[in-house]
Amino acid sequence: MLCLNSSHCQNGNRCLLGFCIYPKENYFTDQYSIHSNAVILPIIGATRHDLPSLWHMYIWIFIILALIGLLNNIFALMTFIRDRIRYTTFGIYLIIYCICSLLLMILILTNVLTAIYYDKYIFRLWACHGYPYLSLNMVYTSTLISAAIAIENVLIKCFNFDKFRSRKSSLFISLFIFLIVSISNLDKIFSRYLITDQSNNLYCVYDKYTYKPWSNIMFFFCIIFPCFIHLICIIRILSIKVKENFIQRIFAYQNYMVPSLFIILCVFLHGLYRYIIDFNLFNSSTFIIRLHIGFIFLLYAPQILTYMIYVLPNDFYVREFYQIWFYRKLCCCFYNKRRHVQEFEVIHRLWQRRTSLETVKTITNLDDTCVDSEFYKKT
Repeated sequence: MLCLNSSHCQNGNRCLLGFCIYPKENYFTDQYSIHSNAVILPIIGATRHDLPSLWHMYIWIFIILALIGLLNNIFALMTFIRDRIRYTTFGIYLIIYCICSLLLMILILTNVLTAIYYDKYIFRLWACHGYPYLSLNMVYTSTLISAAIAIENVLIKCFNFDKFRSRKSSLFISLFIFLIVSISNLDKIFSRYLITDQSNNLYCVYDKYTYKPWSNIMFFFCIIFPCFIHLICIIRILSIKVKENFIQRIFAYQNYMVPSLFIILCVFLHGLYRYIIDFNLFNSSTFIIRLHIGFIFLLYAPQILTYMIYVLPNDFYVREFYQIWFYRKLCCCFYNKRRHVQEFEVIHRLWQRRTSLETVKTITNLDDTCVDSEFYKKT
């Protein structure tokens, strides 16, 4: 509960940095419990309750995943801001998706500092209130944006909508999604409390009985509902009447299929875990704790691998990526060498065509004349 001083806290509890600190004994009741399921309590809390010898491994996992995500999203964003993509309606969605994913990667990096200084109150406060709220905002917003991208692709491919129509609608829808998600996830702040036991150890408590139904509704709207949209869009794309068979059709439309299928796979498995396993942070085995951490990372996977699921399957996006200055600088030597090889192959083919068109005359005696050709002088 928020407070200005200790008088605003009930039962004589103390106020610390604007939040009421409650004794742990007040919350071991039926109404309040230290309960955690998927994306409800902070991931850093689960890592700290695993074996202490694995803390360094978790820190390296955070760093590696965040760096992979940063590279993927930076490359994807550099591709999507090119003129032929950002002037389209779905280009706006792709850019906002990358921005949300980049912010999520920065939040993942904050787990490194939180893991190191987790015993300090300010970092416990961040892990209990700040990180879950902001990370869920980025995950929910990007998932809904991905559904908007799938819908936009269907409108353009199946209903011949102009992809260069006004981009104001895309921008307005994206901002509306972010606003709705930000307001709807406020329970991730107010439903959590930092409590202390007799040893002054801090714990993050989730009021599951009061806020769990609303959390489930938000999970269905922001995670499960976009999966249904992706599935419907996949079926609509595959229903296009073309001459190719079913397998060829899948490869032909892989730029539409890969992002949707990958998001459905990650979110479906995460949702299945959320509603099958009742995860209690303090009473679970280390295997369940690690499973909990793994499924949280699975929920982050579509945001971590943006370049791989949106750019690589699309030949047009790949060609645009080849035109960015970073790629040209990075692959300058390889690019120039390949260009010289291609030029040599073109000259060689032209030379073969020229010689095949000319009449070849064999000189058999001194009376035969030689044709003076500039072409032969060059060769």
